[in-house]
Amino acid sequence: MRLSASLDPFRIPAFALAATAVLLAILAEAMAGSYMTLLAVERIGMSPLELTAFLCLSALSSIAIASVFGRWHDRRPRLWPLLLCLLAGVVGFGLCAVINNPLALIAVGFCLLGFSNTSYALLFAIAKHKLDPAGPATASRGMAALRMISSLSWTIGPALGAALVGTWHFEGVYIGAAIMSLAALLVVLGGRLKPGPSDNSQPADLKSWRTIWPAALALTLFNTAMFAGSNAMSVTTVSVLGGSSADVGLLFSFCALIEVVVMAGFVIWPARHAHRSMLILGFCLFAFYFVLNLLLPSLSTLFWGQVPRGIAIGVVHVVGMLYVQQSMPRQPGAAAAVYSNALNAALLLSGIGTGTWAQAFGYFSLFGLCAVLAVIGGVLFAIGRYPKSDA
Repeated sequence: MRLSASLDPFRIPAFALAATAVLLAILAEAMAGSYMTLLAVERIGMSPLELTAFLCLSALSSIAIASVFGRWHDRRPRLWPLLLCLLAGVVGFGLCAVINNPLALIAVGFCLLGFSNTSYALLFAIAKHKLDPAGPATASRGMAALRMISSLSWTIGPALGAALVGTWHFEGVYIGAAIMSLAALLVVLGGRLKPGPSDNSQPADLKSWRTIWPAALALTLFNTAMFAGSNAMSVTTVSVLGGSSADVGLLFSFCALIEVVVMAGFVIWPARHAHRSMLILGFCLFAFYFVLNLLLPSLSTLFWGQVPRGIAIGVVHVVGMLYVQQSMPRQPGAAAAVYSNALNAALLLSGIGTGTWAQAFGYFSLFGLCAVLAVIGGVLFAIGRYPKSDA
C-alpha cells in the first residue's frame, strides 16, 4: 500500500512534468559543473584569481536572481522566468563549448549561468503549487521525490560527462549539457506547464523572514561543510591516505547511493512535519563523520564513513527543505529561493575558504573545520523557532 502511495505525486500530470524538467535541468548542471573548473584552468588557462572571480560572480548572480524571481513568483506567478532560466542554460552551456577567453567565461558565468542555476528553485516552487491540493502526505512525498531525483541526477551526470569528455573533449560535455537544458525547456513548453495561482488575498508573513534566518544560516553552514568536506576528501584520499582517483569516485558514488536510499525512504514514509529531532540528528551524524576521520584516518574509515555522511545529507536536505516550506507557507517561491541560496552561498563560501584554509593548515584539517560548522548549524536548529506544525 505504501509503495503504491509513493507514486501518488507522479499521478498529478503537472508534477510529473515538473519532475521530468528537474531531472533534465539538473543533469545539465551536473554534467557542466563537474568539469567547469577543469574547463576554466586547463583549456581557457584561467589564473587562480580569475578562477575565483568566475566562481564567486556566478554564485552571487545565482543568489540575486533566485531571490528576485522567487519573490516575483509569489506575487504574480508567470512561466517566463523559468523559460528564461532554461534558455540561459542552453545558450550558456553552448558558449562554454566554444569560448577560449577568461573574461568571456566570467561574463557567461555572471550573465547566463546564474540564471541557469535558478531554474532548480523555480521548478521546485511550481511543483509545490501542484502538490499542495493533494494533501500534506502527497506533498511531502513529492518534494522528497524531487530531492531524490536531484541526487540521482548528480550521480548520473558526472559519469555521463566523463563519457562525453573522453570522446569529444570539453566540447562534448557542454554541448551535451546544452542539449539537456533544451530538453527541459521543451518539456516545460510542450507540456504547457503552468505556475500556480498567486495568493494575493493573504499578505506575506513578515514574521517568517525574521524567524527563517537561523535555519537559512544553519543550512548554509551544513552545505559549506558538505562542499568543503568533499574537496578535502578528494585531495586527502590521494595525497594523504594513499588512495587513487578511482577510490575518490567510489567514495562519492557510495555516498550518493546512501543519499538516494534515505530520500526514497521519505517518499515511502513521508515526513509531514519538519521534526527538530530529525534535523539535529542529521547535523550530529555529519559532525560525527568528520570527527571520525580526524581520529581514525584511513581509507577504510573514509569509506564506511560515507554511511553517516550519506544519511546526514539525505535527512537534512529533505527535512530542511520541508522546514523552510512550512516556515513560509504562503511564499513557495521565496522558500525555494531560500533553500536554493543556502546551496549557492555555500558554494561561494567553500570556494573561497577551502583554498585559504588548506594553504594555512593543510587539507586534512578541513575535516575539523567542517565538524565545527556542522555543530554550529545543529545548535542553530536546536535553539531556533519552528513552524507551529513542528513536533
